[in-house]
Amino acid sequence: MKNKYILITNMLVNMGIGLIMPVTTLYIHNVLHMSLVVAGYTLLLFSGAMALGNLVGGRLFDKWRTKPLMYISTVTIIISLFLLALYPYWPLYPILLTMYGTGLGILNASINSYLAFLQKYDANIFNNGYWAANIGMGLATFLSGILFSINIQLVFGSSALLFLLALFIIKSQFASIDALRSSSTENSFHKTLNMHTIGYISLLSLTMIIIWVCYEQWNSNVSVLMTNNGISVKKYSILFTISTIEIVALQPFIVRLFPKTFNGDKLRVILGVLTFALSYLLIINTNDYWRFVLGITFVSIGEILALTAIPSLLNHYANDTNRGTIQAIGSLSGSIGRALGPLLGGFMITSFSFDTTFLSIFIIHLILVVFLLLLRDFKPKY
Repeated sequence: MKNKYILITNMLVNMGIGLIMPVTTLYIHNVLHMSLVVAGYTLLLFSGAMALGNLVGGRLFDKWRTKPLMYISTVTIIISLFLLALYPYWPLYPILLTMYGTGLGILNASINSYLAFLQKYDANIFNNGYWAANIGMGLATFLSGILFSINIQLVFGSSALLFLLALFIIKSQFASIDALRSSSTENSFHKTLNMHTIGYISLLSLTMIIIWVCYEQWNSNVSVLMTNNGISVKKYSILFTISTIEIVALQPFIVRLFPKTFNGDKLRVILGVLTFALSYLLIINTNDYWRFVLGITFVSIGEILALTAIPSLLNHYANDTNRGTIQAIGSLSGSIGRALGPLLGGFMITSFSFDTTFLSIFIIHLILVVFLLLLRDFKPKY
């Protein structure tokens, strides 16, 4: 496999995230004895720090040296996690979690930008990166509960070791791209970002926001719908195990059906958005578990199609002086969608109903497809 070390690093980073995030609210509420409101604000602080780190990391990737940026962000993460392992107590906990989120945002932006640069030489890099990330996340979420039942310090310590291994790989195996990038510095930022490309980037960013606002209903409000219909929490949690297995198993085959071109990526995004739309249509007015399983299967296919193709399309509108910034905008859009999703979904469901909300989501996806048809090819001159 090409670029295996960046893919292994991407997997390790997602394992580090996956170990911590599933048990964060549980730890704050059940162990530290803080309210769910405090837990929510803590996670909001973490998400805000990560979003800010993402923007800073993307910009610094374009304007500064790449490997030192990765060193600084990874060391920041490792220090915060080791301190959390030693002192997982309030009020130090939210401070260190915010420090971790900032470093994580910068590192994520650096890795995504590095992938964007490598796409010129490896057309499958975003597909393989997403696949590796899902393997890492799936393994970590499985191990997270086991480690947490033993000791929360084991969770933080294990995550720190994963990032330490990632730092070693970055130091020993990552090639510096600064010299290669310097040959493109004559292509100024404004030459690439004309009004048309700004519009296309904005449309793709809006697509990320809508996808994640709606996707978060599966992570939050769908659980309420299922339990209201007499389906157990255990069966609800199994849906995400099914989704992870489907993504890991199906992605290598599905992505081969599409050419590695702009139009191939555009088609994947459009089909992905339509597949997401159908997942919400499937769970309207039902209490049958198999319908939810079928719905999450459509979500998995939508992920494989759209969420790996959008970074590739964004990269198509970038040059070597702004890849990091443009990828950071895409990542930030996803973060905004994830942050707004439970709130907007809860408001819609409370004001109307589950069925009306899911039907509205279906229609919004169809409208989005109409605008995505307007995307046009654009080849920047290097």
